Amino acid sequence: MKKALLITTLVTTALMPVVSQAFGNRDAWVSGYAQGTAEYIILGKWQSQLYLACDSYGDKPEMLIFTDESGRQVSTDSNQRIMVKIDREEAADVSETASHVGADNFAWMWDKLRTGKQVTVSGDGVKPATFTLKGAGKTLPAYKDSSCVAEFAR
Repeated sequence: MKKALLITTLVTTALMPVVSQAFGNRDAWVSGYAQGTAEYIILGKWQSQLYLACDSYGDKPEMLIFTDESGRQVSTDSNQRIMVKIDREEAADVSETASHVGADNFAWMWDKLRTGKQVTVSGDGVKPATFTLKGAGKTLPAYKDSSCVAEFAR
C-alpha cells in the first residue's frame, strides 16, 4: 500500500511542472503577456501548436513558431520555409519579415487569421497541421494595433 502511494505521489509531482506551465487551448485562441512579449496561441492535435509573439518594446521582430504533431518546429527566425493557407486563400510564405514582401505576407496572414475559419500551416521538415481560428478575431488585435514590428523595420 505504501509503495503504491509513493509511486502515485512521485508521478503526480513529476507532472505538476508540465501542467502548471501549459499555455493554450485546443478550441479557441488565447493570449498572454510575459516579460514584455504579447503572445497568442492555439493548440492542435498531439503536440501541434501555432504561436505568435510580438515584443512590446520593438527590440525583437515579430515571431511565428509552428510545432507539428510530433513536436518538430519551424519559426520565422530559423531560415526554414513556413507556409500558411487560410480558408480557401492561396498559401502564403511567412518565413521571414526581413524583407518588405515577407513583412507584408506576415501582416496579411495576421489580419486573415482574425477573420478566417481555419488555417493550415506547413513548412520545411514538419508535417502540416490545421488549426481553428475560433476566437482569433477577439484575441488577436488588428495587425496595425499590435506591438508587432517586422525585422527590417527594427
